[in-house]
Amino acid sequence: MKEILSGKVKKAIKKLYGVETDGIKIEKPREEKHGDYSTNAAFLLAKELRKSPMDISQELSNRLAEDFAFERVVPERGFINFFLSKDFILQELKNLLERGEDYFKEDLGKGSKVQVEFVSANPTGPLHLGHGRGAVVGDTLSRLLEFFNYKVVREFYINDAGRQVYLLGVSILFRYMQEFGEEDARIREVFEREGYKGGYIVELAQTLKEIVGRDLLDRRPKEALDKLLKANLPFETDYLRSVKEEDLDEIALCCAFGLDAMLHEIKRDLSDIGISFDVWFSERSLYTDGLVEKMIEELSKKGFIYEKEGALWLKTSQLGDDKDRVIRKSNGDYTYFASDIAYHYDKFKRGFDKVINVWGADHHGYVPRLKAVLKLLDIPQDWLEVYLIQMVKLFKEGKELKMSKRAGNFVPLRTFIEEVGEDAVRFSFLTKRSDTPLDIDVEKVKEKSSENPVFYVQYAHARISGVFREYEKRYSKSVEEIGSEWLRFLEEEAELRLIKRILGTKDELISAALKREPHTITYLLINTAALFHNYYNHHRILGMPEEVMNSRLLLLKALRIFIRLGLKLIGVSAPERM
Repeated sequence: MKEILSGKVKKAIKKLYGVETDGIKIEKPREEKHGDYSTNAAFLLAKELRKSPMDISQELSNRLAEDFAFERVVPERGFINFFLSKDFILQELKNLLERGEDYFKEDLGKGSKVQVEFVSANPTGPLHLGHGRGAVVGDTLSRLLEFFNYKVVREFYINDAGRQVYLLGVSILFRYMQEFGEEDARIREVFEREGYKGGYIVELAQTLKEIVGRDLLDRRPKEALDKLLKANLPFETDYLRSVKEEDLDEIALCCAFGLDAMLHEIKRDLSDIGISFDVWFSERSLYTDGLVEKMIEELSKKGFIYEKEGALWLKTSQLGDDKDRVIRKSNGDYTYFASDIAYHYDKFKRGFDKVINVWGADHHGYVPRLKAVLKLLDIPQDWLEVYLIQMVKLFKEGKELKMSKRAGNFVPLRTFIEEVGEDAVRFSFLTKRSDTPLDIDVEKVKEKSSENPVFYVQYAHARISGVFREYEKRYSKSVEEIGSEWLRFLEEEAELRLIKRILGTKDELISAALKREPHTITYLLINTAALFHNYYNHHRILGMPEEVMNSRLLLLKALRIFIRLGLKLIGVSAPERM
């Protein structure tokens, strides 16, 4: 709608003054009494035309008033307020009914290649609520961008290298030894200081014991590996199969076994809320493929790497950081910063026009540092966008759900999925901006009432579908057979307000895509559902005179098109019955 109105304003300016202008804004006034839309065009022209904004707004208003799209055009303190005509909005409604969800599309992306990296949780434990929120935000943003013609690649960065993976192996081995009542002082010391304490580690250790017996206690990792590869495990064994013979020992086997098991659990949880990835990128490959070394070589050529006390340092202090950062320790191990730089350098080399990272809020201070280093690699500053996800708290019967015994120190995503189901999980995670904390009342999310937003929106879709079924039953024909000529009988204020609401959602979907604010889709759905339920409760449809019934059925058809699209964009089902 804004694009149409902007075009009309530009055309009027060209005819009146023979000039063209950019930067025209079409916005909705805060109050309905000031019109459906407003523009600042007169202020932009004032300097060039050497006229006051008030004079220009009056002249433009007179010209625009001749356009059938407007019932009234009112100049007000230099702004121009538009009141859309009934004929115009019915014409647009007809267009929507003919085109379906394509009416809302716009070629924003022009086929540009965008990578969205999200979740990227360490595969050392179950996903928690924060991971789940990031997953839903990332997936919804991907769906939204795809709708507007961006070529999206969803990517999960697997942190399968480094100390956290070693600690996973140590933790499993320690619990495995406990199953036999035995202990190793060195393993115990590492476990107690840094190990993973969740009950899932015990479960993995028990499974390991059942399959390999005492093989790891007796220092027979090769025999244990053979048994695991022959066992009917409920998950893929890619990491177990990739362990090199020269690297195989008890900890290495436990690492591989744990990675295979936990990655399977992560994929299962994500699949259960409708999320899949195009690429699962292994951190290990950055080292095995020499990508980290290539990145260091590139930065060394530019003079930003130096050696000190046996370690390699990056001159981040020259980029505004409070100090230089180590990228390779004196013992030869690389830091996470090194692999992160190499990973993003690899993304750039893969030809993405834009990269969007959806990260946890704890990365806040890390983002400027990473962007600064990417600049040294000749990567444009606007190439990388990072959106932060705040944590989530669940409440049940007025009390916060505390950490899970199985997970050890957090509430697993699985708990929420099992409590409320896929649709409620996805909708709930999008009810607030992702960079603000989110509290969720489990009981409310399960309610079948207007207090539960996901039910409220889905019920609107089901209610409309029910009307259509009843119409077909009574009149032995489909709503699809009703012609657009009946639209002219829509004339009540409530109906016209609903039409404007539906048509205006296109602008808001475009804004959600451009501003990377997928949560606004739930707001659109809730507000639209509220208008519909209020209209439905006060306006009879079936059994009314033909012109009234048919016109209202067409209005409901348009409503259902948007509600179905909105639910699809956030990955929530649109039930026909409830």
